Amino acid sequence: MTRQADRSVPLYLQIAHKLERRIHDGTYPVGSLLPTESDLCSAFEVSRHTIRQAIEQLKRTGVLSARKGVGTRVESRGADWRNRFRSHYRHDLFDFSQESELRIDRSGDVVLSAAQAREMGTSSGKSFFYAAGPRYFAGESEPFCWNEVFLDESVAEILRGIDVLRQALFEMVERYTGERIASIQQDIMPVTIDEEKCRLLGVEPGALALRMTRRYLSSGGRLLEYAVQTLPADRFRYRTILSSGQPDRSDADGS
Repeated sequence: MTRQADRSVPLYLQIAHKLERRIHDGTYPVGSLLPTESDLCSAFEVSRHTIRQAIEQLKRTGVLSARKGVGTRVESRGADWRNRFRSHYRHDLFDFSQESELRIDRSGDVVLSAAQAREMGTSSGKSFFYAAGPRYFAGESEPFCWNEVFLDESVAEILRGIDVLRQALFEMVERYTGERIASIQQDIMPVTIDEEKCRLLGVEPGALALRMTRRYLSSGGRLLEYAVQTLPADRFRYRTILSSGQPDRSDADGS
């Protein structure tokens, strides 16, 4: 059964996202004019008003421009949909999803306590779907971290029934909702691994780790996903390379 897009996401944002993908894949090349509003209405089976809102959204980001009597012109391909947050994603956000797998061994619906809500930056009493397990690099028998994720109940179906995850969860959220993740907020702090995680990860009691948390926010600021990775100190390295005249770049890997 095909999953439907999250109806809480405005339809015009879903259409803007689809237009952007077509622009990036070359269906509507840079410098060309978009099809007429009437043609776009037929292609996406939406109203003229929705098409106009979607176009306005892309004009604000510089992807489209419009001149009276000329039409709507494609000015930019925008961010690479596949590489967004990933042109140096492994370096900048340490996302190991493309070269590792999360083996989910516990999951279920949870209602956030006050402490959990404070940590996640949302309201207590809200329902989330929780999943957790060890994450392994391909071909390795030793996990490099313990991974926990909380999904807003509106997108919980994405993970239900999944035992092994081998792709970026935030991309699954975007495909499911039709809405782009507008920002990812990341925090890193040193911690002592608790007794249960030490056992699950096979490390000595009281071992040190980095605790990495990420908040994945919608364009409206709604928390769609909250992820936590606990990375034992002897299995993880973080390197920063600063080069004159070049963007700062970070490198992180299991060790």
